[in-house]
Amino acid sequence: MGQPFSKALFAGILALVTGTFATPLAAQASNSSTVSGSSNARVVEPISITPISDLRFGSLARPATAGIVEVAPDGTVTGNLDLTAFPTGRGPARFTVLGERNRRFIVFTPNRIDISNGTATMRVDRFRDNRTAGFARLDASGSFDLYIGGRLNVNANQQVGTYSGTFDVTVLYL
Repeated sequence: MGQPFSKALFAGILALVTGTFATPLAAQASNSSTVSGSSNARVVEPISITPISDLRFGSLARPATAGIVEVAPDGTVTGNLDLTAFPTGRGPARFTVLGERNRRFIVFTPNRIDISNGTATMRVDRFRDNRTAGFARLDASGSFDLYIGGRLNVNANQQVGTYSGTFDVTVLYL
């Protein structure tokens, strides 16, 4: 009789163990839920900038004292040097910005640069552009004409020559 008792005991333990583990698994299954989510993406035209014309301070006579020539984004020229001897040839830099239509963007220009004739330099600073409220907006066709002015600092008895240099302009979508 020992064998039937041990088979029955084994069967009871197996039923108890199976029942114990089966109950939590069934409870976990009823406490979960699955749903499908959605995913989407939109690819937009990358923003780009193309130079059209340079920032031009024009010609000026060598000054006896230091002074400035400032070209505003709207083309207005001011300064404390005699600009009447060579009244033309001044204007803001112009760039065309292209990208997603009606999208806002910001512009980054340097604080200052130096332009050189090979042996002497002059500082250009106060870069300003024609944005309003700190940003600009591309028009309905995805274009914006960006104008950038600056201030040229001319030293007393500045060395004669043709001065040039470059500056970086970065545009970034908001």
